Amino acid sequence: MTLLAQIQTLLERTYDSIGVDLEACVVGCGRCADLTKLAGESAEKLSPDGRTFLRLMGDQLYLALFFSPPVIAELEKNDPRESLNERNIAPLITFVEEIAHGVQAALLFTAGEREIRSESFLRNLECQAKVDVYLVLSKFAHLLCGSPIPKRVRTWLAQQVFDESYRHFDSPQLRDRYRISQQVAHRFITRLQRVPFAKRQAELRKFRALSWAEKMQSAD
Repeated sequence: MTLLAQIQTLLERTYDSIGVDLEACVVGCGRCADLTKLAGESAEKLSPDGRTFLRLMGDQLYLALFFSPPVIAELEKNDPRESLNERNIAPLITFVEEIAHGVQAALLFTAGEREIRSESFLRNLECQAKVDVYLVLSKFAHLLCGSPIPKRVRTWLAQQVFDESYRHFDSPQLRDRYRISQQVAHRFITRLQRVPFAKRQAELRKFRALSWAEKMQSAD
């Protein structure tokens, strides 16, 4: 099983199946450039390492995922299923984030969400992606290190996922979007770690089903 398929399967088992093969949605550099232009000026300000494109046509949602060649090259050379380290952790986070965007956007669409350009929708996606990235990285760490995951490893993972990279955005709107969504996700993960393991999937599903306003309220 490919890394992408393995991550998609993990997320679908945690939440629900989306009925879409995300590997078939991956596009190359040329198509990414075309879709970025179609998406407008705001898309050009996003990270060049990975992007998720969403488009509504009628009552159908179209998805496209892009991963930059350096991200793919590093993950192929330095497989995170064999080792998590300083070289592959950033590419892996980018990789998982875009897969999570695809899964969560599809789930929101299935639940009736159609305002895919709204700020609340985008913040919801970013918040959920941070939760999912930490979930996937913890799964890999568990497989590599055993259970329980050593405290120093958990601390390192949290530092990698909940960093201050949002400060690099020139746009105040993007800085605010990523900062707040990360804060809400971090508070949820902190709370989740106090929940007995057998009940965590239910908590993850409950949190995922919340609207962005409800997620914000739950973090207070």
